[in-house]
Parts: sequence; structure tokens; C-alpha cells
Amino acid sequence: MAGNLKEEIAAANDKFMACFDSADFEGLSKLYTPDCRVMPTGMDTLIGPEGVKAVFGGANKAGAKKVVLAIVEVGELDTDFNMAYERSEYTFLKEDGAVFDKGKYVVIWKRIDGIWYLYTDIFNTSK
Repeated sequence: MAGNLKEEIAAANDKFMACFDSADFEGLSKLYTPDCRVMPTGMDTLIGPEGVKAVFGGANKAGAKKVVLAIVEVGELDTDFNMAYERSEYTFLKEDGAVFDKGKYVVIWKRIDGIWYLYTDIFNTSK
């Protein structure tokens, strides 16, 4: 089932990248559970959709205009196939394509009604 899981998480990541790249932070926040936790570098944990919009909208305002996500590993966290983890890398790019930030992240995913949502998202820069 891990091969299928990786494809499903990759599809969810494609939606994430499309929302970020189009500055659709409302849409991006809907990819997370309502009780999500976002844990960015150097900040307190933010809870819920408003936290998602604040973190990624803030990154956009600071100069990150595109994001590239590269999956390193995914795996199941329960036997019901409703929780999964992802360990991956990200690159934020400026308008001109130059690297704005590069780092790594871990996401705990929750599957609700057959759809994968980000539940806990922790990331930090490698710069």
C-alpha cells in the first residue's frame, strides 16, 4: 500500500504547490484539517486555517513566490490507513527563480472521508 500512499501524498502536494504558487492561501488552508498545527522555524505553533494563511501568506509577502516539494519518504502510521507521515524537502523560489529558502519538513497526514489533509506540519530552513 506504500506505493499508492506515496502517489496520494504526491497528488496532495501538487495541490499545495498550485495554491501557493497562485497565492491562494484560502485554498491552501483548506488542504489542512481545521485543528491543524503549523510549526515553522523560529515561530510558535499556529493552530487552524488562520495560522496556515498567516505563515504562507507571510512567506509570500517576504518574497517566496513559488514552492517546490520533493518527497523523501512516506509511511503509514496506523493499520486503518487513516494516518500517515511524510518526510521531505522544500524549496521556496523568488519571482526571478532564485532560491528564497530551502529546507526540510515532516507532515502528519490525516485521511478524512478518503481525502488526505495536513494535520501537523513542521518545517525548518537549511540556510
